[in-house]
Amino acid sequence: MQTLPSFDELKKMAENAPDELEALRLAMSEEIISNASQAMQPRLRAQMSHINQVIAKGKNPNHTNILLMSELQSQLKRFAQALNAPETLTQHQADIKPFSRPPQPDKHQPKTQQ
Repeated sequence: MQTLPSFDELKKMAENAPDELEALRLAMSEEIISNASQAMQPRLRAQMSHINQVIAKGKNPNHTNILLMSELQSQLKRFAQALNAPETLTQHQADIKPFSRPPQPDKHQPKTQQ
């Protein structure tokens, strides 16, 4: 398994070779997923895809980090909910609103001329 470069090396890559850093991230992620059990691989690939989508929304490195931190906080909140109150994960309350169409002109009424 590939070892993660030191923080200083990663920082230099981020500053001077961001494409190399991204390639390293993807390669190491793929290696981890490939070494996971067959049962977990689809879930890990789905999570990786979601992470990639979050990263793609970032306008700059700081914005990307904020988006990723927000996503991680959401996941941790859901994890805590699953541990502390698992029944709440399946309890959903729908707000059902009636469907209404805008009034249609009566076809049988003659149009008035002005």
